[in-house]
Amino acid sequence: MNKILSVFFVILVSNSLYAQNTNGSQDQNGKVYFMRSDGFQAPAAAFTVFIDGTLLCRLNNKRFSIHAVKPGTHNFSSQFLGPKSRVKTEKVKIQIEAGKIYYILLSYKHGILHKLHCKEVNENSAKNILPNLKEVKNCR
Repeated sequence: MNKILSVFFVILVSNSLYAQNTNGSQDQNGKVYFMRSDGFQAPAAAFTVFIDGTLLCRLNNKRFSIHAVKPGTHNFSSQFLGPKSRVKTEKVKIQIEAGKIYYILLSYKHGILHKLHCKEVNENSAKNILPNLKEVKNCR
């Protein structure tokens, strides 16, 4: 009986340590939501999303993606085409903190110069937008 209790205790302790390690590693990063709510009026082409000039994801209309981002200051941008971020692309600089959630809205501006915009929005705005979008889990 003591052997069974000892084995049970070891399993219980190892599971709790594993849970602490996985939760701790998630808290070391910030979480960034990229949301593309443009629909009908925007081009059908996917928006390519970059963090610090590195390709992260391609988002189609009415989609969002979630990414873990290391703490620090990062530049976020989007464009229509290309695997490399263009120098003239509008960028949003955000200071990411561990354990916090950030929301970036990608939008298309009509006019003489068609532009894609990245804009950080607050949680309340994101809560109104997210229910109308579908999550993309396998980005790229």
